[in-house]
Amino acid sequence: LYWTDRPTGRVNVVARLRGTGAKRPLMLLNHMDTVPVDRSAWSVDPFGGVRKGGYIYGRGALDMKNFGIVQLMTMIVLQRSSTPRTRDVVFVAVADEEVSGELGAGWIADNRWDEINAEYVLDEGGFGTEGFFTGDDRLIFSVGVAEKKVLWLKLSVSGTEGHGSMPPMENANFILAQALSRVASYETPERITPVVQEMIRKLGHLAETPYNNALRRNTISLTVMKGYVGDPPKSNVIPSRAEAVLDCRLLPDQDPDEFVAKLKQVIDDPRVQLDYIEKPQESIVSPFDTELFRVIESELPRLFPGSLVLPHLIIYGTDSRLFRPKGAICYGFFPGPVTMAEYRSIHG
Repeated sequence: LYWTDRPTGRVNVVARLRGTGAKRPLMLLNHMDTVPVDRSAWSVDPFGGVRKGGYIYGRGALDMKNFGIVQLMTMIVLQRSSTPRTRDVVFVAVADEEVSGELGAGWIADNRWDEINAEYVLDEGGFGTEGFFTGDDRLIFSVGVAEKKVLWLKLSVSGTEGHGSMPPMENANFILAQALSRVASYETPERITPVVQEMIRKLGHLAETPYNNALRRNTISLTVMKGYVGDPPKSNVIPSRAEAVLDCRLLPDQDPDEFVAKLKQVIDDPRVQLDYIEKPQESIVSPFDTELFRVIESELPRLFPGSLVLPHLIIYGTDSRLFRPKGAICYGFFPGPVTMAEYRSIHG
């Protein structure tokens, strides 16, 4: 156990099964934390582990308690078996992936990586799907080999505060609304990265879905808007400041400064200030011509006849981004099928 924040009880768990050391370790990575809960939206106790209709209901059941349990059982099976191991297998359960990773995978990467030094990391990000990438019923197992960069931007505007009955020339909310309208109308150009090109090569095509659209371009989402005075907000007061947050997800080879420069051109208003909330680090693509990828590729069709395995660009962030710079080959992969309805329940 590695305590990283004793006041809040945040702890990381590391367990190791020894091998001969002929090869560098395999790390089984999962996170124990979950996103917050609005209990009023749940029909059961979100932390009760309720069994109902063949499902276990609970916050984090698919993100990623299921994988943590699979990895734990893998360690138990390996410990009980006489199967020789050429490499150590290291189980790592971390504390805060859903927040920032700073006290979890980030802490492990900064303070304990020399002890682990894994060649491979198995993390979240890929699983078996039907009708997810294509419109047919093929069972497709995706293996996440890369992920998009996370770029969070704050847009802010200063104007003149005043009474709602006498509008000033410079209304911060109107200026920001016009800027956001231009951003909403901007369609980022499509660009096929090598990983997505390999997906298309194996599948023949990608269906027209929001997920597949995000695979082919940088995306921009408006997630926060604020422009008012008082709590609760006063309806007759024009605020002197308006703010918004854009959640941008960039393709792995996209330079963030170039992207922001283009966004400023789209907004085309010097009264709108853009500031980085979070600037992405380099996004490294793990190779998929490796021993472990070939094992996944050959074993899955034996378990699920007729299934297809392909590399995958993950459109969100995972802890793997903290271990790829350390030289680890990271794959986001869960060895089981997940329906679209089940997938939509994540964070829901």
